[in-house]
Amino acid sequence: MIANWQDPTPEQAGDNFGNVERVHPVLLGVLAVLALLVLVLPRRLATWPVVLLLCFVPAGQRFVVISLDFPFLRLLMLAAWGRLFFRGEFRPLVWNRLDRLLLLWAFVTVTTATLHAATLTVFLNRFGTAVDALSVYFFFRNRFRTPQEAGDVGRQFLLCSFAVLGFMLYEHQTSHNLFGIFGGHDVPEITDIRDGRLRCQGAFAHPILAGCFYATLLPLYAVFGCCSRRWRLVVAGGAAAVAITVLTASSTPMVALAACAMGVVAFPFRPAMRYVRWLAVGGLLFLHLSMKQPVWHLLSRIDIAGGSTGWHRFHLVDKWIEHFDEWWLLGTMHTGQWGAGLQDVTNQYVAEGVSGGLPRLCVFVLIIATAFQGVSRTMRLPQLSRARAWATWALGTALFVHCVNYLGVSYFEQIMALWFLTLAAIGSLTLVPGAAPARQIQAEIAVAVAT
Repeated sequence: MIANWQDPTPEQAGDNFGNVERVHPVLLGVLAVLALLVLVLPRRLATWPVVLLLCFVPAGQRFVVISLDFPFLRLLMLAAWGRLFFRGEFRPLVWNRLDRLLLLWAFVTVTTATLHAATLTVFLNRFGTAVDALSVYFFFRNRFRTPQEAGDVGRQFLLCSFAVLGFMLYEHQTSHNLFGIFGGHDVPEITDIRDGRLRCQGAFAHPILAGCFYATLLPLYAVFGCCSRRWRLVVAGGAAAVAITVLTASSTPMVALAACAMGVVAFPFRPAMRYVRWLAVGGLLFLHLSMKQPVWHLLSRIDIAGGSTGWHRFHLVDKWIEHFDEWWLLGTMHTGQWGAGLQDVTNQYVAEGVSGGLPRLCVFVLIIATAFQGVSRTMRLPQLSRARAWATWALGTALFVHCVNYLGVSYFEQIMALWFLTLAAIGSLTLVPGAAPARQIQAEIAVAVAT
């Protein structure tokens, strides 16, 4: 079972992709302490160990047992789910369309790749991907009963960001990553340099992932601010997250920061967002018809941090569309033949299609659309307070930032957990369609009472 969240890239899908045990004794002790804390902490603090693991433990740490990989996050989630059942904290869910689509996505993820590749290695990889996704999603789906609980998790990430910034500043000053002694080849000890700028990455496998992670956390900090009114702390944590993002010296995280800013600016215009969306679609269509190159050629022009590989991202999308016949049914195991460097699939939408064909890509898009529907329906409630409206809008902004990130990077490791955490917050705290009518009414009453 592959250790990290990313599906194996086509050229990595052979039997040599996983089965490499990497356990540092110090981090093994950290995992044991975090697992114990998951079991014994009060309910409101039980998410702390998960947050600490995501921020400070390289995701490449894992055990291998009979060719099955057990990364640390998977083991910690096993302890977290044990707590839910043995301490009686598991609650029946008001099932909605987002929950069902996540289950469908997991099913499609496993079946399409298994039917296409017909190897045990790929089956175990996709099964591990599905298990990790569902365990994180439904754990936080169960945890988030009120906006305050989502805000508490935002506060935990916020407090961690101060320590992460300290590590990042040290890395920037010395060009040595302190997490490199734990991460193996995933987290190098010597910081990468591009165009004369250090690309700090902390405990993450790549600077882009580190930057996108903290840029996408900003809306969750805002949820905490809306619930607690501790805006000075939110501003300080936001400044730390922005500094971390800048220290990664990568364009995609900088675009994520711009997307966050767009979300804030758009709040006063929320009643007209339907027209804004159609205007955006119309604008892209106009550009596509009027440009000499296709509209996705705009990806090649994005270079905020310097030295960006925008042309690679355009070329990837272009060849993905050109080779539609190779991947549309069940995906494909090879993309390297599409062009130089195209085995590196740096676009989540492309990765979904490559990994599971149109079935997986369509379900993925439906998940995004359904989550936005939940935010939109909640925003239209007449009795919604302004604080609750801002918190709901922040969740929608987080979703939007993820969607923007997906144009420049395919997620794996820690940031995948943040993606499913965001979906869980939306699934629990907004009026996602598809719930049974009686329970939908109960959910609307709960939203009204919470405001």
